[in-house]
This record gives sequence, C-alpha cells and structure tokens, in this order.
Amino acid sequence: MSTWASRCAGLVVASFMSTVGIASAETQFTISTGLDYSSGDYGGEEDTEVIAVPLSARLSVGDWAFRVSSAYLKVDGPANIADNDGDGGSSGVIMRDGEERGFGDTTVSVERSFREIGGSDVYVELAARVRLPTGDDTKGLGVGATDYIAASEIGVSSRNGGAYVSFGYRFLGDNDVDERQDGAQAGVGGWLPAGDRTRVGAFASWRRASIDGNEDPASAGVYVSHRLTDRVRVSLTASGGLSDASADYSSGVRLSWRM
Repeated sequence: MSTWASRCAGLVVASFMSTVGIASAETQFTISTGLDYSSGDYGGEEDTEVIAVPLSARLSVGDWAFRVSSAYLKVDGPANIADNDGDGGSSGVIMRDGEERGFGDTTVSVERSFREIGGSDVYVELAARVRLPTGDDTKGLGVGATDYIAASEIGVSSRNGGAYVSFGYRFLGDNDVDERQDGAQAGVGGWLPAGDRTRVGAFASWRRASIDGNEDPASAGVYVSHRLTDRVRVSLTASGGLSDASADYSSGVRLSWRM
C-alpha cells in the first residue's frame, strides 16, 4: 500500500473515531436503493447492457457523514464496465459466456461538510473514499484491486436553487491484468426548485481513464427529485455519454428513506 493510501485509510478510521463521542450532534440514518439501466459499446463493436440494483446506507452525525454502498449487477456484453463505476473507462474486454450476475465492488466513504461559510449559502465538502474489491473480477463484476479517492466539492445551496463544482483524484491499485493509472476527476451541476417538494437538476462529469491510452470517460444528464413524505424521496435520472468510453445512455430510479 502506498504512503498516501495508508494515510487515506487512516483518515477514514480516525474520522470515524472522532465522532464516537458526539452524542449531542444531530444524527440521521438513510438507506437507498433503486434500479439503473445502461447500454453502450464502450469503444467496441458490441453493446454491453447493465442492470444494477444499488444499495447504500448513510449515517450523518453533525457535519460528518459515513457511507457504505454497493450494487447487485446483471451484465450482458463484452465490455469490462466494472472499472468505470457505471459510466465509462473500460480497462479492456471480458469475454463473457452469456450474462453474469452478482454483487460488485463496495465503496466506503467519510465526508466532512462546512455549511453557511461566512454566513452565506456557500458550502464545502471534503471526502475520502475506499473502493474494496468485493466483486468477482474474473466475471467483470469488480476491478480486483483496492482504490482510494480524495474528493472535494464547493457550491451554493439555498431555497432558490443551487450549483456546485467538484474535484478529486483517484489512486488506483493494479490488478492481475492491468497496470492502472492514477488520475483526476471533476464534475459540475445545479438544481432549481419546481414546487415545495420537487427539484430538477443537471450534471456533468469527467475523469482520466484508468488505463493509459484509453479515452477519458465523460457524461452529462438531468434528474428530477420529489419528496414523497418528510422521510421518503424518489429520484429519476437520465444521462448520456460524451465520449466512447462512456455508456451511450443510462437511466435510473432511486428511492431514499431517512429513518
């Protein structure tokens, strides 16, 4: 493990321990799931279709948040979509004999938020993430390596809408097949209210390809999010690829329940 990777893992543990004694802070627990579909050739000759059931649990303690997420995948096609988190960056081709099913890799993250900076609507979020190789890389359901990501986001959020820009850097481990390269990632987005319980938004993302010589994945999309109750929210998302390394199109529905 690299020196930075060791520090990143240490940050996750230390950040968790630092919140154990915060009994007076506001605590929320949210679980979410849904159904995602994507299709694309990822620069190849045949399309690869993916149906995913995402699973996520998030614990918020004051300005800190801890998240664990994974997904159950059904993959039909030759592209190795496991190395692209669902939107591009194929590291090669897995010659599947029919479709494969199973859980993908698992991501564990810790986030720290700074809200209403200087009494304004500006916020900053810092995050450290670890991607664990829980998916079967021989079936193209996982990358077969541990990855570390440092990310940040700065934005404005108010009752009248919001916008953000994000930056990050991925430190990627090598697997038995590929020598993967570290690289930057970035994103932009914004949203507007469409009633008391609904918001509409748009987003775009880019990152450096994980394999040298591959095209960088990039995508853009729109979403609608509606609060069914004070605790339940449903979101619809549609996006398209901006490069051959991304899925041609993706769509999904997400249901979140705040306990």
